[in-house]
This record gives sequence, structure tokens and C-alpha cells, in this order.
Amino acid sequence: MRSIISNINNIDNNHLAGGALTLWFILNISTLILNKYIYSSLYFYYPITLTAVHMFVCWIGSVLVLRVYKLIPLIPVQWSGKQFINIMILSILFCSNIVFGNVSLRWVPVSFMQTVKSSVPLFTVILTSLFFSNVGGKKTTFTRGTYLSMIPIVGGVCVASLSEVNFNQAGFIAALASSILSAVFAIVSGLILTQQMNPVNLLYYMSPISCGLLFPLGAFMEWNAIVNEWPLYGESKPIIILLLSGLIAFLLNTFTFLVIKLTSPLTYTVSGNLKVVLSISISIFIFKNETNFFNVLGCGIAIIGVAWYSNIKYEESKTKLEQQQQQQSSKQLESIYEEKLDKESLLSK
Repeated sequence: MRSIISNINNIDNNHLAGGALTLWFILNISTLILNKYIYSSLYFYYPITLTAVHMFVCWIGSVLVLRVYKLIPLIPVQWSGKQFINIMILSILFCSNIVFGNVSLRWVPVSFMQTVKSSVPLFTVILTSLFFSNVGGKKTTFTRGTYLSMIPIVGGVCVASLSEVNFNQAGFIAALASSILSAVFAIVSGLILTQQMNPVNLLYYMSPISCGLLFPLGAFMEWNAIVNEWPLYGESKPIIILLLSGLIAFLLNTFTFLVIKLTSPLTYTVSGNLKVVLSISISIFIFKNETNFFNVLGCGIAIIGVAWYSNIKYEESKTKLEQQQQQQSSKQLESIYEEKLDKESLLSK
């Protein structure tokens, strides 16, 4: 079967990008809503097992997409002792982040969890400044605008947390832990990955290791309770819903790859901010979460801070790309000029 990438030129790019972006929005919101439904309506209170099922489905899905049907090019990895350790570190960070996110959904509303998760840029800046600012001989610095954008993020999360009607300490701590792990994963993956990886290829390498870590842990901590409560769930309903949740999680990663491939960085950045707003709004509508003015205000302030930060990062990456393109064109001009001089010197002999 021919690669999806090779077929893109045969389809109108605007239609393809619009369809991928629409499905990306639907899958993003569906993942949060369905996971919350599993806790609030199915009463399946086992985040480790839920995450393990997600990883198993993502593993099967990535094998089908990359190896069987070859819909997306497989990026080969040169396996070595160091490379395996790097993938293991990323796998631990990745699945721990998802577990803590699922734990937070068990105790707090989706709207509050998403607001707390808005603090990821804050922890990225803090951790980079404290521990990763001089890694690999390169000093990482942040602009004044980046630091200023942290103020509405911190303020918004604080206002939303203090005014949250359904505040739960365990859920709040789990959401914070998930935010910190998301930031660490983003920083560490940029440092130790020797090759540029898209989400589907990352899943292909990380999900089997995550399964190997999560299934034994889930069996030890949750299996007896699941067996005792299984008759309350029915015979097949929980299996179908858990597998569906895992399938949606995998499709989300696939469409994240397509959206990044087919749209601009600005579109993806703006869409990420809009996704947070839609997730919060739709979750409040579906689950009838009790909210108040300060809760909504804090959420809005945090989202503005994240949008500000995202815009700064986009402008920085745009400037860096333009500088790289200028350097490349100047090198090409130099090589052409040198080639011309070589020819002239030959003619003069």
C-alpha cells in the first residue's frame, strides 16, 4: 500500500488539512470526555490499567500503520545500549504523564484539569532555567516576554484553583504532576533523541516498553479490585469502551502527525489553544460541572497566558528558521562564487 504522504499531492491540500484539523479537534476532545466518562459513569477507577490498555492499543495501531500497511514512513532507530536507555527514559516519562493525567480526571472535572495543565509552559521555563540551561554546550535563555507570559498562567491557575467548587487535593496534585512530567518529557526528548520523530513513530518505540511497565504494575495494584467489581460493569461493555478509548488515543497521535505535516506551525499553535477552550466548554456542558465567575475568570486568564507564550515561541522559531535559511542561501552563494573563481582560474591557465 502506498504511503499517505505520497498520495497527498493527489488531493487538494486545503481540504486535506481542514479535514485532518477537524478530526484532530474531535479526537482531542473525545479522549478527555471518554476518559472522564469511564470514571464518572462507568465507575472504572483504575488509571494504571486504563493507561496500559491505551498503550497496548497504541502499540498495535502503530505496528499496523508503520509496518503492515506502511501508511506513514517508519523512522528506523540504530539500537544500542545508550539508545535503548534513552527510549526507556522517554517511555517512563510518557506513561507516567498519562497515568497522572488519568488520576486527575478521576477526582476533578475536565475543565479544572485542563486549566491546571495550562501550567506546562511555566514548568518548562522553570526546569530549563534551573537544570537544563547549559546542556550540550548550548546556553538556553528566555526573552522578557516569555517570563512575563508566565504571570497570567500562574495567576489564572491560582484563581481557578482557589475558586474551584469541586476542588480535590489528590486530583490537583495529580494534574500538577502531569504538567511537570509533560514539561520534562518535552525537554528531555529534545536533548536525547538523535533523530526527529513524529508522534506515531514515537508511539511505535515507546508503547511496548510502556506496556511492559504498566501491565505488571496494574496487575499488582488494581487487578484484585477489578476482578471483584467486574460483575457490576457487565460482561463486554467495559472492554469495548476501554478499547475504544485506546483507539481514539492512538488516532489522536496519528492526526497530530498529519496536522503538523499539512498545516503551518502557527495553525497548530492556535489550534492547540482553541482546543483547550473547546474541551473546557464542552466538558462543562456534558458533565454539568458547577462553576462560578472566578473559576471561569481564572481559566480564561490562564488560557490567555498560554496563548501569549505560544505566540512568543512561534515567533522565535520563525526567526530561527529564517536565519537558518539565510545562512544556507549565503553558503550556496559562496559555493557558486568559489566555483566561478575556480573556472576563471582554469581558463586563465
